[in-house]
Amino acid sequence: MKISQKITRKLITLALIVILSAIFAATTSSFLKLINIQEILRVAAYTGIICVGVSFVLISGGIDLSSGGIICFTGIICCRLAVLGLPWPLVVLAAVVVGAACGFLNGWLITRFYLNDFITTLATGFVFSGFGLLAIAKEPSGTVMSQTIRNRGFLMLGKHVGGFYYIVIAWVVLTLIAWFVQTRTRYGLHTCATGSNAKSSEMSGVNVRRMKVMNFTICGACCAIGAAFTVAYQQTAYLSLGSGMGFDAVAACVVGGVMLGGGKGDAIGAFLGAVFMTIVTNGMRKYGLDTSWQYVFEGAVILIAIMSDAGFAVVSARRLKAISEKNANEEALMEAQKGGGAQ
Repeated sequence: MKISQKITRKLITLALIVILSAIFAATTSSFLKLINIQEILRVAAYTGIICVGVSFVLISGGIDLSSGGIICFTGIICCRLAVLGLPWPLVVLAAVVVGAACGFLNGWLITRFYLNDFITTLATGFVFSGFGLLAIAKEPSGTVMSQTIRNRGFLMLGKHVGGFYYIVIAWVVLTLIAWFVQTRTRYGLHTCATGSNAKSSEMSGVNVRRMKVMNFTICGACCAIGAAFTVAYQQTAYLSLGSGMGFDAVAACVVGGVMLGGGKGDAIGAFLGAVFMTIVTNGMRKYGLDTSWQYVFEGAVILIAIMSDAGFAVVSARRLKAISEKNANEEALMEAQKGGGAQ
C-alpha cells in the first residue's frame, strides 16, 4: 500500500517528536516532569491555535506574517476590557471580532488591489502593533502603564483542569474542527483547489477572492483566541506580546507538512509542527543554549521542509511522466496490433 506525501510528512514529524523527546528525557532530569510537560503543551497550544488559522491561509496559497501584530492588538484589548470588569465571554468575543476584522482587512487589501501577501501582511503587522500601542493604558504623561487583571472570570481562561490548561483543550477542539472543515467539506476542497491552481479554480466556479478573504479572516480570529488565553495566563498585556509569532506559526505549519505555495496540508500537520517546534525550544533551554539558536533552527527547518517538498514534487512529476509514457506506449502498441489485424 502506497503512503501519500501528506501522510508521510506527518509520520516524519511524529517520528522526530518521539526521537527528540527520548533524547531530551535521557539527557536531562526535568524534561519528563509533569510541570514541564504541562508547560510544553501550554506553549505549543499558544503557537498551535495561531497555526490553525495560518494553515487556512497557507493551504489557499497565501501567507500571513501579521499574526504577531494581531495578537498584540487583540491581547491589549482583552486586558483593557477585563480590567473594566466585563464578563469573559464578552471580552473574548470583542477580541475575536477585532481579530477577524484585522484578518478581513488583510484579505481585502490583497485581493482588492492585487498586492503581494508577504509584503502586505508584514506591513499590516506593524500597523496592528501600532493600534495596540494606541489602545494600551497610559499615564497622563504618555508613559505606558502596566495593568494587572483581577477579573476572576477572565483569569479562569489561564488556569487548568485535570492537569490540562484550558488553552490546550481549546487548541485540540479548534484543530479537530479545522481538520474536518479542511478535509471533509466543500469549503476545504475549494481552499485546497485555490492554493493548487487559483485560475483553474476560478474557471470551475470557485470564488477565489472570497475564499482568500475568508481564510485571512479565520486566521485573524484564531490569533485573537490565542491572545485571549495568553493574556489570561499572564494576567496582563504588553507591547511585545505576539512578537515573532508570524514566522513561528508559518515555521510550525511548514514542519507539519503545510506546503508553502498552497494546495497541501491540514490542521493536524500544523498541530504536530507546533508540538515539534515547542519541544525543540524547551530542550534548548534545558541545555542552557542561547535563545538565538532558536531562530537559526527555525530557518534551517523551513529550508529543509521546502527542500523536502521540492524533492517530493520532483519524484511525483517523474512518476506521472513515467505513467503517462507507459500509457502512451501501450496505446501505440494496441493501435499497431489493430492495424496488423485489419490487414
